[in-house]
Amino acid sequence: MNINARLNDTKTLLRDLISNYNKNVRPVHNQSESVNVTVQLNVKSIQEFNEVSEVFSVVAAFSIRWKDERMTWNPANYGGAYQMMTSYDDVWVPELILTSPSDDVESLGAAWNRIRYFADGTAVWLPVALVTSTCTVDVEFYPLDTQTCTLSYIAMGWYDSGEVFFLPATEEVDITSFSEHPMWDLVETTAKSEQVGRYSQVSFSFKLKRRPAYVFVNVVLPILLLKVLNLLVFLLVPKSGERVSFCITVLLSIAVFMTIVSAMLPRTSKPVPIVTYRLIVDMVISAAITVVVILNLRIYSRETEISVPVWLVGIYMRRLSKAKNRNLRENIKSDQNTNGENYL
Repeated sequence: MNINARLNDTKTLLRDLISNYNKNVRPVHNQSESVNVTVQLNVKSIQEFNEVSEVFSVVAAFSIRWKDERMTWNPANYGGAYQMMTSYDDVWVPELILTSPSDDVESLGAAWNRIRYFADGTAVWLPVALVTSTCTVDVEFYPLDTQTCTLSYIAMGWYDSGEVFFLPATEEVDITSFSEHPMWDLVETTAKSEQVGRYSQVSFSFKLKRRPAYVFVNVVLPILLLKVLNLLVFLLVPKSGERVSFCITVLLSIAVFMTIVSAMLPRTSKPVPIVTYRLIVDMVISAAITVVVILNLRIYSRETEISVPVWLVGIYMRRLSKAKNRNLRENIKSDQNTNGENYL
């Protein structure tokens, strides 16, 4: 609040500062110096985290500060006014561009934004935005997975090396007003500044841990029950005629769950979730059980008058003769050892 400042004082101050202002010139008298911009990110909520399309969006408020050496004044000359506001379009602002947007590439800010200036030249800009970025998802240990998504802002294409330098206000993202997400826990946040080629970049990382209760109840638990049901098929009486239909029903149920899990995950081969491999193994076992049940019913339903096939008798006789020869050799070797011990 400007103490004792009147409307005319503020209007005069704004006219004097903006009249010869050129927003295309960096706000330092020595143009060889860099403009240090401090960025603080305050996250309100996670709007969306779509693992299939790998899109991560948050509702965020930024607190961006820098020094504009052209916007300084003596409050005593303007009725004690030590701060004032002006339109976003009238003054120089740092162009922050998201490096990994999911849609169009746009700079941060909107025409309705206002910049607050203080008498020492400090500028404060508080834009609010729905930030939507891409995020590479690692679902190897789904549903016990942890994901890390990063929002990086850079002034690429606008300023040369060293002209603008971005700095995080703190080492973490401000989550004091954060609303929890029903599917993800926000475990950790980090904020850092780095140099990417010739440009300065500020990055905000979010470490998210999935809440697995929903997946366990709706996917994992039914799969475990299907595995148990798969084995119970052998307890059915063959005369009931339900063995094959039971096996096929379980096999199709596992296939349906494979489709459900696939729809919940990104279409990528690196890495493939362990749960997918497990479902494939369960499907192979279920298919093998179905084959065994069919053969079992085929043998059970054979008429007793039908003779055993010649090829099956041949296999049986060959195996029987091999077993007899093996037993004979073992008996001869045992007798030789016994005779040798008695001779000694």
